[in-house]
Amino acid sequence: MNRSRAFILLTVISSCVLGPVSLSCGQSENMKHPDTGEFTAKINGLELWYKVSGSGPVCIFPTPGWGPSSDLYFLTLCRLERFFTIVYLDTRGSGRSERPPNATDYKYDQFSADLDALRAHLRQERVWIIGHSMGGWLAMHYAIAYPDRCCGLVLLDSVVAQDAEWRKDVAARQMKRRNESWYEEATRATSDPRAKEDEKVFCAALHSTLRFAFHNAANFKKLEAMDKSFSLPAFKGMAASNKGGAHLLPLAKIKVPTLIVAGASDDRASPLQAERIYLGISGSKLIIIEKAGHFPWLEQPDRFFAAVESGLAALGLAPVAPAEK
Repeated sequence: MNRSRAFILLTVISSCVLGPVSLSCGQSENMKHPDTGEFTAKINGLELWYKVSGSGPVCIFPTPGWGPSSDLYFLTLCRLERFFTIVYLDTRGSGRSERPPNATDYKYDQFSADLDALRAHLRQERVWIIGHSMGGWLAMHYAIAYPDRCCGLVLLDSVVAQDAEWRKDVAARQMKRRNESWYEEATRATSDPRAKEDEKVFCAALHSTLRFAFHNAANFKKLEAMDKSFSLPAFKGMAASNKGGAHLLPLAKIKVPTLIVAGASDDRASPLQAERIYLGISGSKLIIIEKAGHFPWLEQPDRFFAAVESGLAALGLAPVAPAEK
C-alpha cells in the first residue's frame, strides 16, 4: 500500500467508519475471573503490584516501564472497565512494584516475561493487553513473543520504534511549537544535568517537557497528580538495559484484533507513527482524535471514549457493565 492511499484510509478511519472484524479469543467460558482489588504477586523474582477492576475479558494494562505508576490510568481510563476486567500493572521498578537488583534488568524481553507470568498467575489462558505510549510498544512486543497467549491489543499513542524516522518526526513537531512562551524553558529542561541524579529535578524537568505532548500546553497541569509517581532508577535502568531505544518491531507477526488510537497533536506518538503501526498489523483499526496530544482522553474525553467504544465494537467487543448515569 502506498503512502497516499494509507492517508486516505487514515482519514476515513479517524471518523470511526470501522468495518467489523472476526474476534475469537479462545477463552474458556468457565475461566474464573480474578478477584477485584489491589494485590502483589511474586513475578519472576520481584514483588509486582497490580489492581483489578471492571467487567468482561481480562486485559492487562502495564505502565510504560520507565518509571510512572498506573495511577493516572486507573483514575482516568476507568470507563474502559465497561468492556474489560482491567489488571493495572506497575511494571518492575515503577510505582509500587519492587525494583530489580540490577540496573540492566529492564529489558523488553523481561517485561514481556513479566506480563506472561502475571497472566499465568491470574489463571488466564489468554489476555488482552492495553498499552499507552511505551506501554503500547510493550504490548506489541508481548503479542509477538507470546502469540498464543494474546487475545488482542488496544494501543494508545504508541510507537513502533525509536528510530531515525521517529526522531525526525518528534523534532519537527516540537519545532512547530517554537513560538510558544514555554518553548525555551521546556527545551532547556531536557539538558539539566541534575535531572540525571535528583528525582525531584527529574520530575520537574519531565513535567516541563510534557507541554509538547498536549494540543493545549496548559493541559499538562492535569498530570500533576503524577508528581511523586515517577522512578528515576527505572528511567535510567530502561535506558541502560535497551541501548538505542525501542527497535523496529516485526508487526506482520501480530495476528490479533488491534485498535490503534492517537492524538492528532501528539509529538512523540504522532498520527504518522500510528499509521506505521496500522500499516504493519493486518486488519488493525486506526482512530485519530483531533485537538488532542499524547493523552487524548484528558484533552478530549467525550470524543476519545466515544471513538474508542466504537472501535472496540468494530473488534466485536460489547460493554459488559452499563454506562454510568
